[in-house]
Amino acid sequence: MDPATQKAEQRFRSLAWCAALLDRPGTTIFTPSCRLVDATGLPASQDQILRKTLNNSDAVPHCLGFYQDPASSSEPGTPTSAANPRLLINSSSIIFDLQPGVNGYHGSTHGGFMAVLIDDSMGGLLYHNFVLQMQKQQEHDWNPPPGTLDLSKIQYFTAGMNMRLEKPLKTPAVVVVTSTLNRVEGRKMYLDVAVEDGNGKKYATCEGLWMSLPTPKI
Repeated sequence: MDPATQKAEQRFRSLAWCAALLDRPGTTIFTPSCRLVDATGLPASQDQILRKTLNNSDAVPHCLGFYQDPASSSEPGTPTSAANPRLLINSSSIIFDLQPGVNGYHGSTHGGFMAVLIDDSMGGLLYHNFVLQMQKQQEHDWNPPPGTLDLSKIQYFTAGMNMRLEKPLKTPAVVVVTSTLNRVEGRKMYLDVAVEDGNGKKYATCEGLWMSLPTPKI
């Protein structure tokens, strides 16, 4: 784990409600893709807004991702099949430490920045599914289980966000943004996203629409 991720984990473990999330059995902690730098020292993506522009003590000094073990991520009553494909990780979360540098009107988090957090959480869910799949394929000569999307052959991009701002989010604040796969319909993937605090109060919700393309066309 890199020093920045270690510092973020220390920050969030100082908050009882965050520590409780991170300490749940089967939880995997990860560096969010918006802050990830690969082994060659190059950014994992061209995303700059959270990796560079707002990566400071006045805006978003810390963020940390986590998800539950894929073995326990399947939802009861939602069978996986070719007609109803799923992901290895069907839900993941990112905890964000928000400071006044992200404020808009009247000292609350800018609504447009809420959309940034939501979009980043959705992209993180897909990115870390891809990473997990690549790790399994390299280490175990592994193939995706039947009914699981093979992200080595397709990539997704944001096509729409039906976002609802529930209430103002005053800063400084720590929130958890959780993205969960709802369904896949052909090339369309629908994700449900919620921005919440430690008491479960929702500040924003979203139904995100992502579209797929074969990898060579990206």
